[in-house]
Amino acid sequence: MVAVDAHTDSQSKQATTIRLLSYGGLIPFVAGGVLAWAAGGAWQSFALQAVIVYAVAILSFIGAIHWGRVLAGREEERSGAVWLVWGVAPSLLGWFAALLPQVWTLVVLVLSFGLAWVADRRAVDLGRYPGWFGRLRTVLTSVVCVTLAALIPLVL
Repeated sequence: MVAVDAHTDSQSKQATTIRLLSYGGLIPFVAGGVLAWAAGGAWQSFALQAVIVYAVAILSFIGAIHWGRVLAGREEERSGAVWLVWGVAPSLLGWFAALLPQVWTLVVLVLSFGLAWVADRRAVDLGRYPGWFGRLRTVLTSVVCVTLAALIPLVL
């Protein structure tokens, strides 16, 4: 019983750390969005570009979590190849988005984050990740998508 409690305590601390880092990861989105709206000229352009570059990096990270699970060598992983293929999709979507005019970059990024959320929720539903992770991803994706969408009027 003590070993189980220690394992549960470790998982709880890990989940807390994941949540704190995840919410902290919203700072560049929100701060960049506020700066883009508050500033003009070069600072506005800088803030927009900073948010876009960060969004592309985060999309890559979101896909990579699926690689991590497959590479961890879990025996129950039956559909590893599918998740590996999906794992590179967000990176490619982000790269493609970055090549477009800014208005379309933002639209494609919003859609890509939404698609990544669907995939992650599916992974939670399949038991690949705990329920709290799905709830966390919902909050994070909502903030990211609203922030990115709020920047669209600045580039029209």
